[in-house]
Amino acid sequence: MRLKNGRNLNIKFQDLVPFIAFLVIFIFFSIVSYDSRTGNIRMLTAYNLGLILDQSMLSIIVGCGVLFVVAQGSTDLSVGVNLALSGVIATWVAHASGVPFLLLPVSLIVGLIVGLFNGIVVSKFKVPSFMLTIAMLFGVRGLVNYIQVNIATQRLPVSMAFLNAPYVKIPLFIVIVIIMAYVFEFTKTGRYSRAIGENETAAKFVGIPISKTKITAFALSGLMAGMGAIFSLATIGSTSQQMGVFLEIRVIMAIFLGGVLVKGGSSAKFYKILLGSFSITMIINGLAIIGRSDSQVSQSVQGILLLLILAVSIIAANRSEKKKPDGS
Repeated sequence: MRLKNGRNLNIKFQDLVPFIAFLVIFIFFSIVSYDSRTGNIRMLTAYNLGLILDQSMLSIIVGCGVLFVVAQGSTDLSVGVNLALSGVIATWVAHASGVPFLLLPVSLIVGLIVGLFNGIVVSKFKVPSFMLTIAMLFGVRGLVNYIQVNIATQRLPVSMAFLNAPYVKIPLFIVIVIIMAYVFEFTKTGRYSRAIGENETAAKFVGIPISKTKITAFALSGLMAGMGAIFSLATIGSTSQQMGVFLEIRVIMAIFLGGVLVKGGSSAKFYKILLGSFSITMIINGLAIIGRSDSQVSQSVQGILLLLILAVSIIAANRSEKKKPDGS
């Protein structure tokens, strides 16, 4: 698209796909959730919109970190178990030390350490991120279960219950999203991550520190998993062997449903994790409202929609690549 001053407004169709999908989902469930008896659109009630926001927070927060990894063409399937390990250790330290506030830094530190480990192994030892993080997925889950069996379920310290209050939770969520959006879109870490996803060899040739950027991306992914643990504990109120189960799948689905391609690169944009997360939550929430909350129906709808969006995004990306040589 060309503006009057002669500059090109670089809007690609593939970037519009997640917006279109979001609007279609929103409009569809708004229509089918209309209650003729009360005249209300159940999807749009203040309570339900608050519920959608609350249910989307965790995948958005964790996704903020994973997006850096996906932008590089890699993946992090360990965020779910990282969240669980961070939450379990942080809660234990808070109770054992008698200092409830330690829950916050310990959770972030544990998440960061796991992320740094992943980044170092991937960048220094050239282990494929998929293989490493899926090994972590099983290995760390076993460790979490062992800890849980031996120290039992631990409740969130009473003095930390304020973390689940809307006046604390929502502002904290907004601040995290703004900071991570800025880091991804306007700092070297975000730009370098997208450059690596586009062409790692070319990125290395122009002087981008590949290893450092990969370690930083996984560290941010781990840090956000630790932050996710805090939100999860605040919401649930205690630790559990089910903490973080399938979270990594939901986060990856949100990123891809938002229109980010598997190779990452320039297709990785921050707003896509927001659209993808809200879209998934609206599907689950909308199906529950109309009485079709069966897990198989919900999963099938999510899977079909994901395939459609990925197909459209890939076709649009391929067409855009073919047009480049002619300069159009």
